[in-house]
Amino acid sequence: MGVGPRPTKLATLTLALLSALLAVVLVADPRLPGFGSRGESIQLSRGKVTTPNAGTRLAYAAPTTPTPSPTTSSTTATTSSTTTTTSSTTTPAPGTTIPSRVVSVPSPEGTVSKTGGQLMLNGQPYRFVGFNGYEIATEWGVDAGCGPELSDDQLNQLFASLPPDSMVRFWAFQGTMATDVTSKQIDWAPLDRVFAAAAAHHQLLIPVLAGQSGSCDSGHWADLSWYSGGFMDVFNDSGMTPLSYWDYLKAIVNRYKNSPALGMWEPISEAEASTCPPQFEPTNCNGNQTCPNEQAAAQALRHFFDVVGGELHALDPNHLVEEGLLGTGQCGAVWSDYTYVGASSGIDVLSYHDYGDPATPLPGDQWNGLGARLNQAASLGKPLIIGEEGINAGTSCLSDSQRASDFAADIQAQISAGSSGVLLWDWVPAVEAPCVYDVAPGDPTIGVITSLALG
Repeated sequence: MGVGPRPTKLATLTLALLSALLAVVLVADPRLPGFGSRGESIQLSRGKVTTPNAGTRLAYAAPTTPTPSPTTSSTTATTSSTTTTTSSTTTPAPGTTIPSRVVSVPSPEGTVSKTGGQLMLNGQPYRFVGFNGYEIATEWGVDAGCGPELSDDQLNQLFASLPPDSMVRFWAFQGTMATDVTSKQIDWAPLDRVFAAAAAHHQLLIPVLAGQSGSCDSGHWADLSWYSGGFMDVFNDSGMTPLSYWDYLKAIVNRYKNSPALGMWEPISEAEASTCPPQFEPTNCNGNQTCPNEQAAAQALRHFFDVVGGELHALDPNHLVEEGLLGTGQCGAVWSDYTYVGASSGIDVLSYHDYGDPATPLPGDQWNGLGARLNQAASLGKPLIIGEEGINAGTSCLSDSQRASDFAADIQAQISAGSSGVLLWDWVPAVEAPCVYDVAPGDPTIGVITSLALG
């Protein structure tokens, strides 16, 4: 059975950038770092920019009659927790790299590991509830930014509002979070600010290195050829992605693999090896993509995670790799192909994104629903997290208090069913539309996260 269209996540997910010599157009998604000792904010001076709206996002429709996946064997890996103390300062060199601010962070107390299908932290079973904050690395005037910018106080407020050792997932894209908007060279300062702020509050991060659509990054839709090896090529039409995905991955992992705030790596958000018709490239692929060959798409995704996940493990053997799949039947991960892709030795943690009926904690059908995905994860001996869970609320739809109640019921049911964590979409400094997924300070949903404190 298929999956219908999803509403827009944020009213501020499309970005128009103008520079003196180059016009850059980027679409929807987020990232950010920096603080000193525990609770100490770094003060920076930044301007404010308003971003336009993004288009709607549509999940690929799974076939009514599932087709068998390529044959594979289950792979289970156990990663041990290792304490590290300092951040790497190695930077890539597409020309002269801009030096970043010096970051001082506390020593890590432990890393998230896994034993079979159970996440572990400091030798104890670990489950978490937290937020997506896709935009938190936006720093207008330094990077191109994606979504609203957070002041130092607001970034501090996000991490302080969560129980210790919670997770925050955010965009760490090269094109808008790690490249200087003026020089078009790598600049780690905005990401440093996020990592240091999280460390100061003993919080953990899931940096997402790229997105399927190329929005807020290279603008290149990741199709079958990209997953089959194109990720090693440079796509830099905007001038903001001087490195290939492959080289950027190595640079960012070497920089942050020793950060005490690093929770897991996510290579790409919502991967699907689908085809975008030329008339919809580069910014209107979502909702218009096709899947000419499901088996070839599954093999391409598996190749990507085998190679990229293997490289992540080689560069950073201490942290887990979380796959980031939407999980509702996208091209290359339909039905049992989700198991085939998830069995990659490059993947430690599976994922699912839930934007279904709030009254249905385990949404979806028997082939591509959350219940099926949890069973597949169990068969592989790997944890599964709800990487994104969104419920619209506001003055023109569901009330904030009702949404908080729905979130509480959904989270408890999903954890009871076997999920290892849930990340709500999306923490913002202020809500700017009457019916959105956004959760701002003062929203009762924040109290739900604090009260659950799963540990």
